[in-house]
Amino acid sequence: MNGHGHPTPDPGATAVRRRPPWEFTIMALLVALLCIGIIVAWTLVGSRSPERLDAASTATLQADCTDTQARLQALPNPFPRTGDDRVARIRAENDILRAMVTKFGEVEPTATTPAAALRAWSGDWTQVIDARARYADALAGVKGTDEQVQFVIPAERGLKPITKNMDDFVRENHPAIDACFTQALALDVVEGERTYGKVSE
Repeated sequence: MNGHGHPTPDPGATAVRRRPPWEFTIMALLVALLCIGIIVAWTLVGSRSPERLDAASTATLQADCTDTQARLQALPNPFPRTGDDRVARIRAENDILRAMVTKFGEVEPTATTPAAALRAWSGDWTQVIDARARYADALAGVKGTDEQVQFVIPAERGLKPITKNMDDFVRENHPAIDACFTQALALDVVEGERTYGKVSE
């Protein structure tokens, strides 16, 4: 013996146990499975918004909007340049859009809240179509003058364009009625080339 004794263990000290690598692997797998479960549940169940429509209603609306897009694409002169051509194009588009909104009125959701939301959404469509009509009338009335005509989209409380609310309703029912996005039907386009198609949201 060299005079040094063995150290006496401190009874107050806490032993630190190292976790074996397989415990971290299991924890990581559990977290990954939880995340996958949440994603799958959201995908399968979808939005729980009270404004979410039943499957039959969304199928009808999607068909109406898809048919409307096809009819708009079939119109002549998709890039009207002169005032007369722009007026003619807007009025032709409005006839098709009004027919679509009339079909919306024939849809009867099974729940009260979605039914009320659908009526409000249809009313917003009518407001924007009416604004397009006023623009076309004003444009026709200033022919041959230097007066400028401006297209103004109706806004909620004068701030938020109602087209934003309209698209929010479509998002509440994503992807069931994505063909009804205002951009998909070029609702706010009164000048320049019309393009129709799927909207990435």
